[in-house]
Amino acid sequence: MEAQDLSLIAEHRGSNYALDRLMKDHDALEAYILQMEKNKGLSDDDTLRLHDLKKQKLEGRDQIEQILITLR
Repeated sequence: MEAQDLSLIAEHRGSNYALDRLMKDHDALEAYILQMEKNKGLSDDDTLRLHDLKKQKLEGRDQIEQILITLR
């Protein structure tokens, strides 16, 4: 995320429940994805799960971006 976005998030996260929830989800997904990517030899099911998690993270990022647009 860009510095301007991070600044807006920090400024409004405490007063914007949706933004806070989305950021918590985003951070949790990021940590889980990084952990999965560290594992070598992922099974086919794990690879599909990883793909789904990345897609979910991007969808959340899109929602965060929509909120940030209203805050700019």
